[in-house]
Amino acid sequence: MVMIGAFVGKDDAMTKRVLDFYEDIRYKYLSAKEDPKEYAKAWKEAVRKIRDDFDDLGDFSSALKDYVDEDNVFNKEVDNPESNAAERLYHSIKSMRYKSKEINDPFAKQMGDKVVANLMKEPSLYSMFIHYAIRAHAHSIKESSWEAHDLKPDLLTDGAKGLDLETEDIPLYIIEHYGDDVDTSRVKSKFKGAFNLLRKVFLEEHTEKDWDELVAIQLKKTKMPIGNKPDVKSEDEKAKIDFIVPNKPMYRIFEIDDIKELKGFSGEWLVQEKFDGIRIQLHKSNKKVKVYTYNEKDITDKCKDIVEKLKQKRFGDMILDAELILYDKNEPLHRADTIAHLFKNKYQDAELKARIFDIMNHDGKSLLDSPLQERINILFYQLSPGSSDLLNFPSKKNTRIADSLKEVEKYADSIMESKTAEGVVIKDLTSTYYIGSKKNPKWIKWKKYVDLDVIVLDKRKTKSNLYSYKVGVGPLTGEEAREHKGQEHEGKTYLPVGKALNTKEAVEIGSIIRVKVDEVKRKGKGYSLYSAKVIEIPEVESPEKLITLDLLAKEGRKSLKYDVQDALIKYTITDGVHGTADIIAKSDFEGFTIYGFEGDSLMAKNALVDIDMWKEQLTEIMKSKTSDARMAIKGHLMEEDKPLTVKEIFEFCRKSIPELTEKIWSNDVNKLGSWMNDYDDFIREPGNKYVANRDKLTKDKEDTKMGTFKLVVRKDDNLDLIINYKDETFAWTIDIQDTEDIYNLFGKAGKFPAEITTKTNSKKLLDKGKIELGVQKDGYHEYRINGDKFETRLHFRVVPVKEQDKWLVWTGFKQEMLDSSEDKGLWDISEDSHKKLTMKFA
Repeated sequence: MVMIGAFVGKDDAMTKRVLDFYEDIRYKYLSAKEDPKEYAKAWKEAVRKIRDDFDDLGDFSSALKDYVDEDNVFNKEVDNPESNAAERLYHSIKSMRYKSKEINDPFAKQMGDKVVANLMKEPSLYSMFIHYAIRAHAHSIKESSWEAHDLKPDLLTDGAKGLDLETEDIPLYIIEHYGDDVDTSRVKSKFKGAFNLLRKVFLEEHTEKDWDELVAIQLKKTKMPIGNKPDVKSEDEKAKIDFIVPNKPMYRIFEIDDIKELKGFSGEWLVQEKFDGIRIQLHKSNKKVKVYTYNEKDITDKCKDIVEKLKQKRFGDMILDAELILYDKNEPLHRADTIAHLFKNKYQDAELKARIFDIMNHDGKSLLDSPLQERINILFYQLSPGSSDLLNFPSKKNTRIADSLKEVEKYADSIMESKTAEGVVIKDLTSTYYIGSKKNPKWIKWKKYVDLDVIVLDKRKTKSNLYSYKVGVGPLTGEEAREHKGQEHEGKTYLPVGKALNTKEAVEIGSIIRVKVDEVKRKGKGYSLYSAKVIEIPEVESPEKLITLDLLAKEGRKSLKYDVQDALIKYTITDGVHGTADIIAKSDFEGFTIYGFEGDSLMAKNALVDIDMWKEQLTEIMKSKTSDARMAIKGHLMEEDKPLTVKEIFEFCRKSIPELTEKIWSNDVNKLGSWMNDYDDFIREPGNKYVANRDKLTKDKEDTKMGTFKLVVRKDDNLDLIINYKDETFAWTIDIQDTEDIYNLFGKAGKFPAEITTKTNSKKLLDKGKIELGVQKDGYHEYRINGDKFETRLHFRVVPVKEQDKWLVWTGFKQEMLDSSEDKGLWDISEDSHKKLTMKFA
């Protein structure tokens, strides 16, 4: 939050405390109200803080008592963020922020929470705000200057010290300070008109030179702490505003011919080293340099040498995409070491170095829509001459242009010999940056190793304080334990598969570590991991199963080929990116035994190294089949209307649902009995007989709540979000002013008006893909979209705007969906009680 100008003076401390107090309470209340399960504890802590401040004896406590009712503060219900008491408490603190005498803000005092609405309604008022925002003094423009344009004079800001903001920061300031739960979509688009009007009024009594000096005022760099945190400086704020969601490759291949299965590429490629570090973004603006991690954490102070290099005059303003690598005496360390150094100061004598591979902005010009060919030329021919060991720009050692797959393979093999490489990224030379999305469909990654999670079975420490681990997979089944010589750990048997040598990571026996391996080979009856190196400590509880190594060891990582027999069933799986694969498995209600893949598709290869992908899909398949079996048996029991033995039920299943009988219970009557005992759809009676539980309703089928969507630009330049779900199609229209608002919606969580529409009006397709429906109820509809360009969570919510109920849409910084218990199943938005609300104002 920007805190400058008007908030400088003798009342600084109280002003900042009121604002800081409100922002903290606002965030915790709104978060808890939206997702009580996740944030109720934070709100409860906020209430405790309010009570402590209320019982204090200082000036702040006195100010608080003017707005907050004591009975409300100590009401037992106020701890519940969904209660009326909590809502009253929040709004009383909001009144304090806008109306208290401690806040030197003429607009907030005069208009309360209607500042944005009034600025959007009155261009002259917006002009007055702009003048107040960019001036450093307390004098408004003379009355005669306003009257010369038939406008009312500025009596509001006269005597109020200006904010001393830079011109380009004013719309953001308005949105941050006055935009809570109001429509701010037009703040930016209306700024230009108000700014031009201000210029005309200002020039009635001043010269062009005076105007130039006014708008060129620089922000004061006064450091002003808010609470226990230093205030964010304007340059820092601007860097954060400009932060761009890093793109990652959408596809993964394992051999060069896999590219032939991918469509939509031009045939001209850039082959770049995929560094084994952490992703960073370097921002340089007005001689200020900031360094951010891939998730926007500020690590500038950790990269002082790199920052000083980028400050050199030879480098202009820019935003760079790069990898940060930790070196110990010129020896590159692993990604885990880099993270440990950044956030735990683990390696005192090591040195951080930046490896640049892309550029997003150069000399004030955005390059996001520029083809990669243009961006790489800037790096090669304008910036590479300034390359250094600390700040390294692309060279032919790590970046090559290829016009055939043969050249791609040749350059990839060469680049992957580097110590810092964990593979290569192959990019289409025509590719642009995809705003608001993490996956770029024109980029492909090709790693030279496979990641595996293994259990530590033994450890030893070297004289140089490094660790070597004996590692294994499992636990082994009874049949596997009879075939292989395993090692016991805590009552379970694991198969040793090799060693991970010389790592600084210290873990205990029984821990799970993630290693990268160049190859998996069969060794006698066992397996051996080649060149296993510890890369991180994963957040998993068990190692790989034996089947994983079996799959990777056969046919040089290619898929397995089996005849599909009665006991082996073929299931089709997909990740929605690399196509489909047919997985061969034997299943029952206890789980799956995987035997391999039919064919050698790219999807099959990806499934080999991303086991969770097919585990999750097979689990969903089994849930669906289980649901079908439950309905069939329950229906039969209700129709017979008498207790039946397990054998009688089994005979019914063999005749009526033979395929499910094989897949779920392996044609075993005992397994059927065990299975029925796990479900409360059935009531067990004496004599090993069962009846249907008529008090429990069984869903027809598991609802995955997945559909498809198209995002299109309309002929009136607004957006239509068209959703297809359960063979029904419905749509939202979203009001935007220009193409940049698309980024504001999907990349910056800007709020925009919307309405339910029955008339779509398509000019061009912007994005398409899958959509997941979250909570669906009157006045609130939640979605997660996963398209070619955008991947985010969307909310459509009815919010009071200018004293009228309106649909507003915005993306969520918090990407987890709301608790499904709030879902009312109102997915057909044409049945929403607010369906007639429009984007227009009365």
